[in-house]
Amino acid sequence: MSAELKDKSADLKAWMLMHRIRDLGYLLHDRICAEHGLTVEQYTVLSAIKYFDDPVLVGDVARWMGHKVNSASMIADRMFEAGLVDRFRDLPDRRNVRLTITGKGEKALEQATPDMWRLIEDTMSALSAEDKTTLLNLLEKVRVSELQHYSPDDVRTVSSAYETADLSRLTERLAKYAPARTSVANRPDALSPGSAAPSPRPTRAR
Repeated sequence: MSAELKDKSADLKAWMLMHRIRDLGYLLHDRICAEHGLTVEQYTVLSAIKYFDDPVLVGDVARWMGHKVNSASMIADRMFEAGLVDRFRDLPDRRNVRLTITGKGEKALEQATPDMWRLIEDTMSALSAEDKTTLLNLLEKVRVSELQHYSPDDVRTVSSAYETADLSRLTERLAKYAPARTSVANRPDALSPGSAAPSPRPTRAR
């Protein structure tokens, strides 16, 4: 096999492996979410609402998910019907719909997130700290290379959900739901989130 053919073969194997890892991860996430009465998309929306400062608009959630606004709006509508989020039109521009998490949504996020953390930690435990740093650097190079195939407008939409600073901030905000780093036998079932301060009663969107 020529050197050029070996390079092409390595490219294809790496590309397929990245996609396969993502697919396997999605299936595992879907299984965990289903155990708590959620879909992966619903869990992502709840996480996004936790990430952004109030007011959280449908457009903010769409940007985080890398979806079109219409698609994110449809997901939010279904979550409203399921009692996971509330929708309010209480902003100066009443065309904007503000999203908040309901008690039911908060409970589902609280219960699902420790299992998500355990999955991530168990999966990444195969790598040393040095390995993880190397992996992050390599994946960042691939991400930058992929973004070169997008238009400037698309780049702003696609890349926003994957910025390192954004992910660090999300991790900090969801950390209160994470299980303690103990053995499986000693892990708590769930951690209670902090209570939210009361706010004036807004107008609910229908």
